[in-house]
Amino acid sequence: MLTGTYPSFKCNRPLEQEEKQAHLSYEVPQLLEPDDAIAMIRFNSTFVEFVDRRFRIKGMAATLVLSSISLFLLALFVLFVFNFWRTPGSMLEKAAVFLILGGVAVGASAFFWMIFLRFDLCAYKFNPVRFNRKAQCIHFFVHNGPGGTVTVPWGRPSTFFHIGRGSQDKELRDLRCHVLKDDLVTHTFTVGHYWRHENHVRGEWELIRRYMEDGPENAFDHPQDRVITLSPQGSWLNCYMWVCHALGTGLYKVRFLLFPIYGLLTLSRWLTFKSCRKPVWPPEVEASCATEPDDPYRLPEPAFMGEFAQDDAKYQRAAERHQQRQSWK
Repeated sequence: MLTGTYPSFKCNRPLEQEEKQAHLSYEVPQLLEPDDAIAMIRFNSTFVEFVDRRFRIKGMAATLVLSSISLFLLALFVLFVFNFWRTPGSMLEKAAVFLILGGVAVGASAFFWMIFLRFDLCAYKFNPVRFNRKAQCIHFFVHNGPGGTVTVPWGRPSTFFHIGRGSQDKELRDLRCHVLKDDLVTHTFTVGHYWRHENHVRGEWELIRRYMEDGPENAFDHPQDRVITLSPQGSWLNCYMWVCHALGTGLYKVRFLLFPIYGLLTLSRWLTFKSCRKPVWPPEVEASCATEPDDPYRLPEPAFMGEFAQDDAKYQRAAERHQQRQSWK
């Protein structure tokens, strides 16, 4: 789940045999329908844009638990300073308790911050990956400012796409790209979310592959699939919709009974997004990705997740695709 965050992706190394076996070719079609895998946020004649795997857990359970523990320990330490320190007792005993409690509170909070929270809080709302069809290149966002965007060519052996595995949970799969120089990995980025079945990844790759190779008019098989489901906005409604999606359809019917869980996760994700800043592509990237105002292939971008599912035809198609995916389990 935390792959790429903790531990971070390893660089300055050759490709592993497992990665070579999971290679995704630019020329070979996947035997699956193209699918945005609920990760696409923009689509037009010039480029298609996705979030990366970190977006899925941003502000969710791990954030809620680790930040709550950190706040509890720090609050406990502050209470000690203002109360216990003034009670009768030897200064040596008080100093010992002060150092122990302070070490635990500050140490644990610093540990949680370093391994996870610093990537979640006060960071970027998401790290987009943009596939520029006209320029035949890929832009991966790292940070705002000079040198904050990695641009690599599409279709070259040095841009190596494959199905990646999770570090903690080996059953998790994602669409991963290694940037190679002299046969060594120099950068690694992910496209979209992680999944428990590689068909999600293959469908996502097929959408990208067709878009880049055959154009936006051939990216989808079914006209009702031409829709953006995901919204990266940090509104209350959008955060709630993501929580509903993350907890699954099985719990959705009893979401009102589980309101404390849904509510806390929604609050956590909303606060997390409030603490973060929007990623900004540099001017040269935006210039190369300029689109026409009347672009016939530009898809509307939803204000909240699943907004366009209110269209009955799109909803029925989404339900049909969902039913098909059940056989992958």
